[in-house]
Amino acid sequence: MDPSEAAGPNRTVRRSDRVFHGIVAAGLAVMFAASVRPMDLADLPPTFGAGNGGDSICLLWRTTGMPCPTCGVTRSFYAMGHGAPGAAVAFHPLGPVLYAVFAIVMVRSAGIALLGRTWLERTARVLVWSIPALAVAMLVTYAVRMTLFFSDGTGAQAFRASPLGRLISLLS
Repeated sequence: MDPSEAAGPNRTVRRSDRVFHGIVAAGLAVMFAASVRPMDLADLPPTFGAGNGGDSICLLWRTTGMPCPTCGVTRSFYAMGHGAPGAAVAFHPLGPVLYAVFAIVMVRSAGIALLGRTWLERTARVLVWSIPALAVAMLVTYAVRMTLFFSDGTGAQAFRASPLGRLISLLS
């Protein structure tokens, strides 16, 4: 085989890479299946941070009372799975974008795992270059959301009531 063909868009993938892509595709398929399970969107906590209380599984929230940068992404994915993009954006502004990126990764990984050859090669470059852009967008979104969270006193009150806030007040 010509070396240029080995690096081309339909190169054969090693068995270990096929297994890895199969695991990725299966994990994302489970996530997408969970996002369409029956449940009323009204049962989900409504906003960024507020309303989670002690029910949150987020370690940052439970320790500091502060929402993490991904706060709302799970609820956003759930809304997307139920065909409610408006609610998805309300839960997390980047949720629908992340949902679409994960769908592309799932389809591409499933193709690689099943076919044993690279598949949708052009999407690989888009996905790789989208990671820094999504990271910056996530940080900007988080900064805006935290500014709003602290502007009305909710953030300070949540921190004071958190285990870390109580510990700091005991020590000072």
